[in-house]
Amino acid sequence: MLKKIALFILFLVFLVATQYVPTIYPDEPLLLKTIETLAILSFALLLDSLVGGIVARIQLYKLRYFLAKTSSYLIYAIALIIALGIWIEQTQSLVVAMGFIGAGIAIALQRPLMNLVGFLALITVRPYEVGDRIEVEGVGGDVIDIELMYTKLMEIGGNENYDQFTGKIKEIPNSFIMEKVVTNYSKDFGFIWEEMMLPITYSSNLKKATGIMENAASTITKQFVEKSEKQLKSMTYKYLLEPRDVKPSVYIVPTDNWVELRLRFIVDAKHRRRHVDPIFREILKKFQNAKDITISSKTSARIWDATRKKRDY
Repeated sequence: MLKKIALFILFLVFLVATQYVPTIYPDEPLLLKTIETLAILSFALLLDSLVGGIVARIQLYKLRYFLAKTSSYLIYAIALIIALGIWIEQTQSLVVAMGFIGAGIAIALQRPLMNLVGFLALITVRPYEVGDRIEVEGVGGDVIDIELMYTKLMEIGGNENYDQFTGKIKEIPNSFIMEKVVTNYSKDFGFIWEEMMLPITYSSNLKKATGIMENAASTITKQFVEKSEKQLKSMTYKYLLEPRDVKPSVYIVPTDNWVELRLRFIVDAKHRRRHVDPIFREILKKFQNAKDITISSKTSARIWDATRKKRDY
């Protein structure tokens, strides 16, 4: 509130000054134009603050963000055009001047202009939006803001951290959209396939073990299966994509020392650990309670191998 009052008073001061300056300083047109420009700037700041306060009351966070950004850009763009009109009175001169200014900016500020072009591509082509989870050249995170020059990400860790937030905010130049590969974990399909591997001994009950793993995953991921199937079906109308089975399944990989059971299931792309952890806990609990299932390891494999060699000898 204090900020709005201060901006309002500042605007009134500049507005009153525009009425008295021509009388007091009739031979100082530059001073008058400067004060008029400051009046426009203060009014733009005041209007942006007032509109921002109204938009902040909207409960839908995506709509609130979109309206806040759009109104802010629109207010300052109009203010800039009016200010240029004050300094360049004739329309023809204004067009010529803007042409020269544009050429100079294009040469001197090539990189920032590329960021601006990238911003325009982002709001038109929309390869990602605020709230999407993306990855660019090893840098991943949730998009929390798209500005004129930079895209801000709330960084996530890698696979070893199950894509949890690190607390760092990364700023990526918008120009990357023109030349880098962007991985979007949220657009069109907000799920990813997760894979969990557990080794068991060859003497274990294979059928029982695979059943335990499939049941545990089915119980936890039941809420995602229906949603992901609908999204995949929608994608087949948009892309050349064949339908995929999203139900949990177990694949068997034999090795020299144990049998690898690879559980493949689908989870929310933004909450991997939240769903992987309870699945693993449930499987581990059932395996430990089963007398005919033994989880293998390098240590147990070495013991088994040593026993076999001794018996063979």
